Amino acid sequence: MFKNFLILTLKGIRYRPMRSWLTILGIVIGIMLVVIILSLSGGIKNAVGKQLQMFGSNLIVIFPGKETNPLIGFLGDQSFRERDLMELEKIKGVKTIVPMEVRVMNIEYKGEKKSILVHAAPWRGMIEVFEQAQGLRLQEGRWPINDQANEVVLGYLTINKLFKNKVRLGDEIIVKSKRMKVVGYVSEIGNQMDDNTIYISMDIFRNMTGIRGRERSAFAIIKPGANINLVAKQIKFSLSKQEVVRDFSVITPEKAGRLVGNVLSIIEFILMIIAGISLLVGAVGIMNTMYTSVLERTRQIGVMKAIGASSDSILSLFLIESGMIGLVGGILGIVFGVTASYIISFIAVKFGIGNLFSFASLDLLGLFVILIITFITGIVSGVLPARAAAKMEPAEALRYE
Repeated sequence: MFKNFLILTLKGIRYRPMRSWLTILGIVIGIMLVVIILSLSGGIKNAVGKQLQMFGSNLIVIFPGKETNPLIGFLGDQSFRERDLMELEKIKGVKTIVPMEVRVMNIEYKGEKKSILVHAAPWRGMIEVFEQAQGLRLQEGRWPINDQANEVVLGYLTINKLFKNKVRLGDEIIVKSKRMKVVGYVSEIGNQMDDNTIYISMDIFRNMTGIRGRERSAFAIIKPGANINLVAKQIKFSLSKQEVVRDFSVITPEKAGRLVGNVLSIIEFILMIIAGISLLVGAVGIMNTMYTSVLERTRQIGVMKAIGASSDSILSLFLIESGMIGLVGGILGIVFGVTASYIISFIAVKFGIGNLFSFASLDLLGLFVILIITFITGIVSGVLPARAAAKMEPAEALRYE
């Protein structure tokens, strides 16, 4: 019996392919979004975790802007007074304050010009922040010691891939019209933005730009054994007395983890809502398709009832059909979702973000549950049209034109 119902169902879907596939599309979009979320969320959290590990357990970052929207602070033009930042070294538990500037500058090598991110800080502070706190190491060469020397350290991609001609140690590059000698380059971090950068001293940066006595951000290196959260509160209280930057953020590694987690949760929640709406639209589409199918097959229903088909058989036939539409949508949604996740992961690798997706990490049980949900969604959507078909009187159905 079920085999006969299945054959009739497939014939019914094949009889109206365009309408059936458009109905299935609504289910596919919703399921595809769900699968992408399930496939990539773990990889994204792992990638973010690795970045946070580089943050350093004894570092506090200080920058203008609210903690709820840190990007605006970095993109804005607000800067702290240098003396306000250096006052923070008097706080118990603070080992060193390292003022930091990050700007996009034009650089040139053998006639080829590029715009690149430049990190500027006093060399000794920069070495302590990057090597001791963040685990960033030189691949080759040395860190400069003299802040007055025209020397520069390059990121991994900057020295290897930024220019057509590979930069070599001892070569000169032009940074904002100033010739700088390349004395070292750092090992690969794995993030394109961090690997595609250069490092110069704060004194050289000030000579280039004319900006003096102000810094956009700073790192506070905390002494071993100090309570980092308590020190962060004291830094915030001290900076609240200055009047140059009214909104500022003091971020500890723990707080950075919470902020990133909150952002990811919000993104997942929004995508889930979109997926839910898409599934709802798909369910309405299935119901509409099934009602239309009932009208188109009224005479067929009449013939089936006239030769002995029961109302339960008619009901089962249409429920199986609507369930099959939901199931096919679920299968295609999973296939497209996994494919899209793989493509997104492949593209992310080009930007230095790896291991977002792997087939071994797929939640097969979760995918099976998704198929069950789509099948049930299809059946529920077809209940009303199926009942309408089951209640038809044979004589009236046979007279229907």
